[in-house]
Amino acid sequence: MEKKQWSMEESFYFPEHAGVPTGVQSVTVTPRYTEERTEDSVRLTGIYHIAANVEFGEGLRAEEWDDSFILIDDVEVDGKDGYFEYAVPLNIDLPSVAESPLEIVTTQATGKSDGQGTYGVVWNVECTYTEAVAIVEEPEEVQVAVAVAPPIVAAIDSTPLDEMDEVLSFIAELTDGISTTAYRSNDVFVKNES
Repeated sequence: MEKKQWSMEESFYFPEHAGVPTGVQSVTVTPRYTEERTEDSVRLTGIYHIAANVEFGEGLRAEEWDDSFILIDDVEVDGKDGYFEYAVPLNIDLPSVAESPLEIVTTQATGKSDGQGTYGVVWNVECTYTEAVAIVEEPEEVQVAVAVAPPIVAAIDSTPLDEMDEVLSFIAELTDGISTTAYRSNDVFVKNES
Protein backbone atom coordinates (compact mmCIF):
# COMPACT_ATOMS: atom_id res chain seq x y z
CA MET A 1 0.00 0.00 0.00
CA GLU A 2 1.49 3.34 -1.08
CA LYS A 3 0.66 6.61 0.69
CA LYS A 4 1.38 10.12 -0.61
CA GLN A 5 0.83 13.25 1.52
CA TRP A 6 0.91 16.97 0.81
CA SER A 7 -0.60 20.26 2.06
CA MET A 8 -2.96 22.69 0.31
CA GLU A 9 -3.83 26.30 1.15
CA GLU A 10 -6.28 28.92 -0.11
CA SER A 11 -6.75 32.49 1.09
CA PHE A 12 -10.09 34.34 0.93
CA TYR A 13 -11.42 37.85 1.49
CA PHE A 14 -15.00 39.05 1.80
CA PRO A 15 -17.14 42.08 0.84
CA GLU A 16 -17.17 45.04 3.24
CA HIS A 17 -20.77 44.44 4.33
CA ALA A 18 -19.74 41.05 5.84
CA GLY A 19 -17.03 42.60 7.99
CA VAL A 20 -13.60 41.23 8.83
CA PRO A 21 -13.14 37.54 9.74
CA THR A 22 -12.19 37.36 13.42
CA GLY A 23 -12.53 33.71 14.29
CA VAL A 24 -13.19 30.20 13.07
CA GLN A 25 -16.12 28.04 14.07
CA SER A 26 -15.59 25.07 11.72
CA VAL A 27 -13.94 24.16 8.43
CA THR A 28 -14.41 21.01 6.37
CA VAL A 29 -12.69 20.12 3.12
CA THR A 30 -14.12 17.20 1.15
CA PRO A 31 -12.46 15.78 -1.96
CA ARG A 32 -14.73 14.74 -4.86
CA TYR A 33 -13.11 13.28 -7.95
CA THR A 34 -13.29 10.95 -10.93
CA GLU A 35 -10.62 8.55 -12.10
CA GLU A 36 -9.22 8.29 -15.63
CA ARG A 37 -6.66 5.60 -16.55
CA THR A 38 -4.20 5.64 -19.43
CA GLU A 39 -1.21 3.44 -20.19
CA ASP A 40 1.16 5.93 -18.57
CA SER A 41 -0.74 7.25 -15.56
CA VAL A 42 -3.85 7.43 -13.43
CA ARG A 43 -5.39 10.92 -13.35
CA LEU A 44 -7.82 12.05 -10.65
CA THR A 45 -9.79 15.19 -11.47
CA GLY A 46 -12.43 16.96 -9.41
CA ILE A 47 -12.69 19.46 -6.57
CA TYR A 48 -11.89 20.02 -2.92
CA HIS A 49 -15.20 21.30 -1.51
CA ILE A 50 -14.57 23.83 1.26
CA ALA A 51 -17.37 24.65 3.71
CA ALA A 52 -16.58 27.09 6.53
CA ASN A 53 -18.37 28.79 9.40
CA VAL A 54 -16.59 32.04 10.19
CA GLU A 55 -17.06 34.71 12.86
CA PHE A 56 -17.15 38.26 11.48
CA GLY A 57 -16.60 41.52 13.30
CA GLU A 58 -15.45 45.04 12.77
CA GLY A 59 -11.84 45.73 11.99
CA LEU A 60 -9.36 47.19 9.58
CA ARG A 61 -9.15 45.83 6.07
CA ALA A 62 -6.21 45.86 3.72
CA GLU A 63 -6.47 48.42 0.92
CA GLU A 64 -5.37 45.98 -1.81
CA TRP A 65 -5.47 42.22 -2.12
CA ASP A 66 -2.88 39.94 -3.61
CA ASP A 67 -3.93 38.20 -6.85
CA SER A 68 -3.74 34.84 -5.07
CA PHE A 69 -6.60 35.81 -2.70
CA ILE A 70 -10.13 34.76 -3.71
CA LEU A 71 -13.12 37.06 -3.24
CA ILE A 72 -16.10 35.29 -1.66
CA ASP A 73 -18.99 37.60 -2.48
CA ASP A 74 -21.64 34.97 -1.70
CA VAL A 75 -21.27 34.71 2.06
CA GLU A 76 -24.31 34.13 4.28
CA VAL A 77 -24.06 36.38 7.32
CA ASP A 78 -26.36 36.09 10.31
CA GLY A 79 -25.27 38.59 12.93
CA LYS A 80 -21.61 37.83 13.53
CA ASP A 81 -21.74 34.32 12.09
CA GLY A 82 -21.04 33.70 8.44
CA TYR A 83 -21.01 30.68 6.19
CA PHE A 84 -19.48 30.15 2.76
CA GLU A 85 -18.61 27.36 0.36
CA TYR A 86 -15.95 27.22 -2.31
CA ALA A 87 -14.51 24.62 -4.68
CA VAL A 88 -10.77 24.31 -5.35
CA PRO A 89 -9.68 22.25 -8.39
CA LEU A 90 -8.33 18.77 -7.65
CA ASN A 91 -5.83 17.36 -10.16
CA ILE A 92 -3.68 14.42 -9.07
CA ASP A 93 -1.47 12.33 -11.34
CA LEU A 94 -0.45 8.92 -10.07
CA PRO A 95 1.83 6.33 -11.69
CA SER A 96 0.23 3.73 -13.94
CA VAL A 97 0.91 1.01 -11.34
CA ALA A 98 -1.64 2.59 -8.97
CA GLU A 99 -4.57 0.23 -8.58
CA SER A 100 -7.88 0.36 -6.78
CA PRO A 101 -8.81 0.97 -4.11
CA LEU A 102 -7.69 4.57 -4.56
CA GLU A 103 -8.54 6.76 -1.60
CA ILE A 104 -8.18 10.52 -1.20
CA VAL A 105 -8.88 11.99 2.24
CA THR A 106 -8.28 15.40 3.76
CA THR A 107 -7.05 15.80 7.31
CA GLN A 108 -6.38 18.67 9.69
CA ALA A 109 -8.43 21.32 7.87
CA THR A 110 -7.97 24.58 9.73
CA GLY A 111 -9.01 28.17 9.17
CA LYS A 112 -7.15 31.25 10.31
CA SER A 113 -7.89 34.97 10.22
CA ASP A 114 -4.92 37.28 9.60
CA GLY A 115 -6.49 40.40 11.17
CA GLN A 116 -6.30 42.26 7.84
CA GLY A 117 -9.61 40.99 6.44
CA THR A 118 -8.41 37.70 4.96
CA TYR A 119 -9.19 34.16 5.95
CA GLY A 120 -6.85 31.27 5.12
CA VAL A 121 -7.80 27.60 4.93
CA VAL A 122 -5.05 24.97 5.18
CA TRP A 123 -5.57 21.23 4.83
CA ASN A 124 -3.51 18.07 4.37
CA VAL A 125 -4.27 15.53 1.65
CA GLU A 126 -3.53 11.80 1.92
CA CYS A 127 -3.69 9.60 -1.16
CA THR A 128 -3.43 5.83 -0.68
CA TYR A 129 -3.41 3.15 -3.34
CA THR A 130 -2.18 -0.34 -4.05
CA GLU A 131 0.69 -0.80 -6.48
CA ALA A 132 0.18 -3.37 -9.19
CA VAL A 133 2.75 -6.11 -9.14
CA ALA A 134 4.22 -6.70 -12.55
CA ILE A 135 4.30 -10.39 -13.29
CA VAL A 136 7.35 -11.25 -15.31
CA GLU A 137 7.28 -14.73 -16.69
CA GLU A 138 10.67 -16.30 -16.62
CA PRO A 139 11.38 -19.07 -19.06
CA GLU A 140 11.35 -22.46 -17.44
CA GLU A 141 14.60 -24.29 -17.26
CA VAL A 142 14.37 -27.44 -19.25
CA GLN A 143 16.77 -30.15 -18.35
CA VAL A 144 17.64 -32.41 -21.19
CA ALA A 145 19.07 -35.79 -20.39
CA VAL A 146 21.46 -36.92 -23.03
CA ALA A 147 22.13 -40.61 -23.20
CA VAL A 148 25.75 -41.27 -23.94
CA ALA A 149 26.49 -44.62 -25.46
CA PRO A 150 29.59 -46.32 -24.20
CA PRO A 151 32.47 -45.99 -26.61
CA ILE A 152 32.80 -48.67 -29.20
CA VAL A 153 36.29 -49.95 -29.81
CA ALA A 154 36.85 -51.40 -33.20
CA ALA A 155 39.93 -53.37 -34.05
CA ILE A 156 40.91 -55.30 -37.08
CA ASP A 157 41.33 -58.93 -36.15
CA SER A 158 42.98 -61.35 -38.49
CA THR A 159 41.89 -64.43 -36.57
CA PRO A 160 40.21 -67.00 -38.80
CA LEU A 161 36.43 -67.33 -38.40
CA ASP A 162 36.61 -70.79 -36.89
CA GLU A 163 38.85 -69.72 -34.05
CA MET A 164 36.61 -66.66 -33.37
CA ASP A 165 33.63 -68.93 -32.85
CA GLU A 166 35.58 -70.83 -30.22
CA VAL A 167 36.45 -67.60 -28.39
CA LEU A 168 32.82 -66.49 -28.41
CA SER A 169 31.53 -69.78 -27.13
CA PHE A 170 34.16 -69.84 -24.41
CA ILE A 171 33.21 -66.33 -23.24
CA ALA A 172 29.50 -67.09 -23.33
CA GLU A 173 30.02 -70.07 -21.02
CA LEU A 174 31.69 -68.00 -18.31
CA THR A 175 29.60 -67.80 -15.09
CA ASP A 176 31.08 -64.74 -13.41
CA GLY A 177 28.10 -62.46 -14.33
CA ILE A 178 30.22 -60.26 -16.56
CA SER A 179 30.28 -60.97 -20.21
CA THR A 180 31.78 -59.34 -23.23
CA THR A 181 30.05 -59.63 -26.53
CA ALA A 182 31.94 -59.40 -29.77
CA TYR A 183 30.33 -58.71 -33.11
CA ARG A 184 31.50 -59.54 -36.56
CA SER A 185 31.18 -56.95 -39.23
CA ASN A 186 32.98 -57.47 -42.51
CA ASP A 187 36.01 -58.96 -40.82
CA VAL A 188 36.26 -56.06 -38.38
CA PHE A 189 36.17 -57.19 -34.82
CA VAL A 190 33.94 -54.87 -32.73
CA LYS A 191 34.05 -55.12 -28.99
CA ASN A 192 31.71 -53.35 -26.56
CA GLU A 193 33.61 -52.19 -23.51
CA SER A 194 31.72 -52.28 -20.23
